[in-house]
Amino acid sequence: MGFPVYDFRKDIRNILVTPQIRSRFLRMEIGQVNAGHTHDLGYEVFLILQGQCEFEIDGEKEVLGPGQMCIARAGRDNHICRNVGDEPVIMYLSVTPHIQPTH
Repeated sequence: MGFPVYDFRKDIRNILVTPQIRSRFLRMEIGQVNAGHTHDLGYEVFLILQGQCEFEIDGEKEVLGPGQMCIARAGRDNHICRNVGDEPVIMYLSVTPHIQPTH
């Protein structure tokens, strides 16, 4: 194989980290909540691959399932995510640009 291929079923980690982007697969266990935060300079994109995840972005809540995505905008969208389903959530997320500080 001439280039890396990543699989969300086994590559739960950072895939690419550069000043332009941080890209990763993330697993959240049942009931897990990630603390609210914003990114000073980067937009964060979330794509759900498995499970049900509730996102709260600037006080608005939506539950996303497989194949759905949302975006938290740089510098202004405080965001929190919660696994609200009965199985682990696996998502792809990226922050771009990934210039320090990102939180």
